[in-house]
Amino acid sequence: MLRNFAITAALIFTIGGGTIWSFLDQSQPDDTQPPIDAASLVPNWSAISAWPGATAETGNAEATSSFLGQVEANPDPAQVTTLILLDDSGSMGGRMGAAKDAVIQAVSQFPPESRVGVVALNAGLVLPVSTAAAAARELPGQLTRIEADGTTPLGARLAEALVILTQEAQKRRGFGVFRILVTTDGAASDGLRMNRAVAEILSTTPIELATIGVGIGEGHALNVPGYTSYVNVSSVGELAAALTAAAAEQTVFDPITSFED
Repeated sequence: MLRNFAITAALIFTIGGGTIWSFLDQSQPDDTQPPIDAASLVPNWSAISAWPGATAETGNAEATSSFLGQVEANPDPAQVTTLILLDDSGSMGGRMGAAKDAVIQAVSQFPPESRVGVVALNAGLVLPVSTAAAAARELPGQLTRIEADGTTPLGARLAEALVILTQEAQKRRGFGVFRILVTTDGAASDGLRMNRAVAEILSTTPIELATIGVGIGEGHALNVPGYTSYVNVSSVGELAAALTAAAAEQTVFDPITSFED
C-alpha cells in the first residue's frame, strides 16, 4: 500500500533548484494539457523545510499586524484543513445542482473541528476556510449563486489554493495537515498553468492533492499514479459518495483509488 500521503508529498513530489519547470514542454499552447513527467521530479528539501514561511505576504504593516494576531499559540498538529475546488464549468450543465448538493453532503461529514473552504473554478472563492461545523451551516446559502458557466481553469485555481493554504498554514506555524480536493469533469483549459501549479504544490510543500474525476476515466493529467490521489466516478450522482469517502480520510490520507457507494 502507498505510504501516508503527507509523507510522500514531502519526499517525492519535489523538483530541485532552478529546474522546477524543466519537465514541461514550453512549446505547448496554454489550452493543451501535457502530462506531468513524474520521472523528472526530484526533491527540493530547502523549499519543503521552509514552507509555509513565518508571515503572510500582506503588503502593508497594518495588514501584517492583523494577520499575526491570528497566529495560533498552540496549534494542533493533527488539525486537517481541506480546500475543495468545485468544477462550475459550462460542461457541468444541468448537473451543477447535484454537484453542489454533493459538496454540501460531504462537508457535513467532515469532523466538526476540522477546517474546510470551497473555491469554484470560475466563480472563485465560495467559502473562506472555517471550521467544518460553520461551513456546513453557511455553504448551502453561499452555493446558491454558483452556476455552470465558463471554462475549466484548474491551473489558476490550484495556484489560488496554494496561496490560501499557505496563509492557513502560517496561522498555525506549519502544524497540521493541508490538502486540496479537486472535482472536475474535464481537462484544464489552462493545461500548462495547471502543470506549473501542480509542480509547485507538490515540489515545495507537503500539501496533499486529490482529484475526483466525473465521467472522464483515468487519463486526466491530475492522475499521476503513486503521486496523487485520483478516483473516477461515472456520474455526478456518485460524487457525493466519493467526496464523503475523501472526508473520511482525515488521519491517514493514502491516495484514493476506489470507494464504496
